[in-house]
Amino acid sequence: MHEQLPIDECNPIIARRYNYNRFTYPWHFHDEYEIIYIQEGNGEYFVADKIGNYSCGDVYLLGSNLPHYMKSAVEYFSKDNTKRVKGVVVQFQKDFMAYSINNYIDLKPIKNLLELSKRGILFFSSGNQELIKRIEKLPSYKGINRLVSLLFILDCMAKSNHKKLLGSRQFNNSLSLFSDDRLEKILSYINYHYTEHLDLETIAAKIPMNASAFCRYFKEKTGKTFINYIIDLRIGYACKLLTDKKSDITQICISSGFNSITHFNRIFKRKTGLTPTRYRQQISETY
Repeated sequence: MHEQLPIDECNPIIARRYNYNRFTYPWHFHDEYEIIYIQEGNGEYFVADKIGNYSCGDVYLLGSNLPHYMKSAVEYFSKDNTKRVKGVVVQFQKDFMAYSINNYIDLKPIKNLLELSKRGILFFSSGNQELIKRIEKLPSYKGINRLVSLLFILDCMAKSNHKKLLGSRQFNNSLSLFSDDRLEKILSYINYHYTEHLDLETIAAKIPMNASAFCRYFKEKTGKTFINYIIDLRIGYACKLLTDKKSDITQICISSGFNSITHFNRIFKRKTGLTPTRYRQQISETY
């Protein structure tokens, strides 16, 4: 569902506290960026092609037009339930301070952050206490104080070392913001050919490097081994294909670059925590 938010040039930021019996809003997206802080509550999140568990203290930054859905745990649907889901939600205009963010050197970390938010970002409660304090205070601010406070929050997010990307690279095809031209060349090639057989030595020769040096270089730059990087792309693509209920799982296995359905099932469960069949069922329940 495409949600329409009451945000425009005159009212570019919405910041409010929430206090629900449980999350009820369906699988949806909107043009605006969104920050969700979970003060109380637990359950599952669905962001892009990623399913995971949320808990107290988590903070999510969701990019413009990124599909998402928060599903409260089973106990929240009980008739005798006394638990609540509480926190803060912040939504701000797609073009919020666009000129300044795109051109001022001091705001470059925020520009990079918003680019990465196209895949969704989770900020862990541990290590982000200053960020959480700022988010909790934002709904009480008005006017220029609200605007400036949001910039501080985004800057804090950009500089945090306690966060992780959620959606796969395949979900958003733009490359991450790497400054290394050699790496961008390699990633661009991989992003177009990851469902095919990729020979390590052939890839390494494109820089050029020998295979051992390339593996060390790739891990240093991306934080992942060459093999794991490709597997993550393939699993991300499989997740995308699984949203189509008509597609056969065996065919999805082959289309994603896996040669064995047994290997595919094992790797998929290791990466997502679910079998392909169960993943499809959970995605179907959000529509």
